[in-house]
Amino acid sequence: MAFSYCKVFGKDKVIFATKEDHSTPSTIELPAPEPPQGLITKDGNINWSCPCLGGMATGPCGVDFRDAFSCFHYSEAEPKGSDCYEAFRKMQDCFQQYPTVYNKSNGGDDDDDALGDVMNSDSNTNIKDVDELTGGAGAAAAAAATDTHITTTNAVSKVE
Repeated sequence: MAFSYCKVFGKDKVIFATKEDHSTPSTIELPAPEPPQGLITKDGNINWSCPCLGGMATGPCGVDFRDAFSCFHYSEAEPKGSDCYEAFRKMQDCFQQYPTVYNKSNGGDDDDDALGDVMNSDSNTNIKDVDELTGGAGAAAAAAATDTHITTTNAVSKVE
């Protein structure tokens, strides 16, 4: 009859187990897996590690992006984000300094980045469903960034 034992090799601990050791079912219960966090944590903070940000929080303009996004997220202005003009302008200026990283004008814009499209627009644009993407404030921030006038209705914001 063989016996199981443990031997230490430097920093490693090796456990030799017998067939009898493995024949008994384990009695250890693992905790239920936690659901993955999204962009906003349960306590209302921003999860900068969220893959949905696509590395924006850590790129060359990461600090400016985090400042603008934080301003928008925590904004209590009406319409939401309308007090973040300077933060978004600074972020946009940074983006322009790194065109190879942040250039979306190459026609390969696969994502539905309505706010980004408005921020980079040279003309007045009708915004549809921006509220859906930004929690109701996208049109305000976009209009502020493009120096246009904004009107807000119950469900849809439009830039005039």
